[in-house]
Amino acid sequence: MAFHLRRQIREAVGTAVTGLATTGARVFQSRVYPLEATDLPGLLIAATSEANTTATLGAPRLMERRLRLQVTAVAKAVADLDDTLDAICKEVEIALAMPCSAIAGLAKSITLTGTEIEMQGTAEKPTGQAAMTFEVFYIAAENAPDVAQ
Repeated sequence: MAFHLRRQIREAVGTAVTGLATTGARVFQSRVYPLEATDLPGLLIAATSEANTTATLGAPRLMERRLRLQVTAVAKAVADLDDTLDAICKEVEIALAMPCSAIAGLAKSITLTGTEIEMQGTAEKPTGQAAMTFEVFYIAAENAPDVAQ
């Protein structure tokens, strides 16, 4: 049996953003602990919520799912921290732009719905993050959440 589509999508997005110019292979999924200095600049990927609606009547029903996926850019810099975060966001947005081959066959669309930027000057070097929220629309039967429709 395959993994839940939510996991398949999260992993596909992780693959799509691995190897970008600024963050390289420093891409982490569902990471709980803070990133180390050697992990920066890097990306964190996590599914944060999902809303579901019934698309068909009868059993098993098809469910339209809207997954909120967060891709967070994390960086540390002495100067131009906002420029570094903007550069990472640009690379991620391009990598996930429709038509997004990474989610082909898994989801119908992926859309950037917002970005929250936060910077802190309390460390030896200023740190910051830009949390990009994407909505991923996909369809699966209620009795087969691992198979895209």
